[in-house]
Amino acid sequence: MHELCPIDSFQPRKSSRRDPWNEDEAREVLGVAGQSGLSLSAFARRHGLSDRTQYWWRLRTRAHPSAEAATASFVRIFAQAQPNRELSGVEVVVGDAVVRVAPVFCAQTLVQVVAALRPC
Repeated sequence: MHELCPIDSFQPRKSSRRDPWNEDEAREVLGVAGQSGLSLSAFARRHGLSDRTQYWWRLRTRAHPSAEAATASFVRIFAQAQPNRELSGVEVVVGDAVVRVAPVFCAQTLVQVVAALRPC
């Protein structure tokens, strides 16, 4: 049988304007908050934290993942000529999924889509 660690034993350092959390501290707090099953507001109340700070860090870490968390990989792309068709972009095949990419696209969004489709 697995032992469960009580969530209440986690005591995060309180953040302030003069002594804010760094990214590692914020990721640790958000990770424990996510595993607690509580909303960020309820988790913040339980631990005497600012829910606004947690929401801000959650948005920041989702929008700008740390360099350590991102892993570089390459996807093999095959070019296949289609007769009687104008050039309208490319298709990226990831496993069983096909992503059609327009000639003008957001590279960051494409990277996130391909990462989401890659098998674990």
